Amino acid sequence: MNTMNGLLLVAALIGASGLRAAAEPTPLALTMDDAIRLALEQNIDAERARYNLAIFESEYRQAIGAALPAVTLSGSYTRNFQPPLAFFNGQKLIAGEPNAMMGEAAFSQALYSGGKITAALRGGAALRAQGQADLAQTRDDVILTVKQSFYAVLLASATAQIQQDNLASAQEHMRTISERFKMGLDSDLNVLRQEVEVANAKPALITARNQVELGLTMLKDTLALDVDRPVTLVGALETPEAMPSYDKAAEIALSRRPEVLAAHQKSIVAQQTIALDRANGLPQLALFGNIQWNGQGQSLNLGPNDRGTSSAGGLSMNFPVFSGGQVREQVAQARLAYERALEDEAQTRRDVLVDVKRQWLGAEEALERAQSEETAIGQGRRALDSTEVRYKAGRAGQLDLIDTTLALDRTRTNYAQALSDYWTSLAALERATGVSLKEMTP
Repeated sequence: MNTMNGLLLVAALIGASGLRAAAEPTPLALTMDDAIRLALEQNIDAERARYNLAIFESEYRQAIGAALPAVTLSGSYTRNFQPPLAFFNGQKLIAGEPNAMMGEAAFSQALYSGGKITAALRGGAALRAQGQADLAQTRDDVILTVKQSFYAVLLASATAQIQQDNLASAQEHMRTISERFKMGLDSDLNVLRQEVEVANAKPALITARNQVELGLTMLKDTLALDVDRPVTLVGALETPEAMPSYDKAAEIALSRRPEVLAAHQKSIVAQQTIALDRANGLPQLALFGNIQWNGQGQSLNLGPNDRGTSSAGGLSMNFPVFSGGQVREQVAQARLAYERALEDEAQTRRDVLVDVKRQWLGAEEALERAQSEETAIGQGRRALDSTEVRYKAGRAGQLDLIDTTLALDRTRTNYAQALSDYWTSLAALERATGVSLKEMTP
């Protein structure tokens, strides 16, 4: 009995362990491309833009349908409980049978609508193109947000590594100073001062690690991932590449930026709206035709004399001669909306050029800082190595050691910040132009 209880206890523990393992989130390693792919699949803004595009495409197909012939089928059955009557020359006549049936096939085709159909087709095509541009813009916004978050985490990770190295260096210096103190070569004041340096390095490391976790949390929120899911980023702040020319970037932006394309399509839609409103005051000409079947009888089994067909066709015209000035005012409003759309398009082009210039200048400035700091890092390492050798030999003081250590850490931090600024500005420049960096740098 004790053995059985033991086996049950072991089984329960194994099962509980399995449940805990199943409940724990699966660790996830993400490259930049992986993060962008996840964001585009799961981001709510991108999903909304896809819905909007689907609506615009449906409206365009609806405009095509308005230009095609319309065919309708109709039919009815009537049971006359009392026969219908007709009155003629003072006489009452029975004008129907108990069972009456009717069927009709009719079609109509617009021949002339004052340009309404053509304007609707052009406007629908422009709306569809606008939806495609809006989707591209949303995708670019999502990609930029992911890249900014990704580079922020990489910067926080690089900063945490610098603080880790700083703590290790302070602890190593602490050991050196302690040995020299035991040998009577250093004072207890130097030991206390170095203990303070070690103690000060630990909070900076804790803060840097917390920034890494905070950055990952923000990235997971952008990717619609569980904030408690373990995520590691695969990548590092790489050495800067060649910068594209500003003139090339500006030229591409004006021809490829989704906002510019969308603003232009909005102008086309506004222009076609003028034609649509104007068409409301012009004649409408259509071709129509129908075939009708009628039958009436005492029963549902109609004989040849109880049923028959008829057909007709012709042209119809509708000409709104007077509408109280409504059409004129609608056209005037549409013209004002079109002029406003042209102004919006021009302002969008100006905004795009400002954005390109700002991001390009930011990337160029960060590149120059990175190149300068990269050279300084090598010099700082050599200075620290030399100071450590001189300190051990008694030819340099503790303050010299601390100053050179801090100078190297500051240079490494500035270099990591410059790299992050460079890649973030390049990502924003890609967003500003609407194309990738490779397309800007042949």
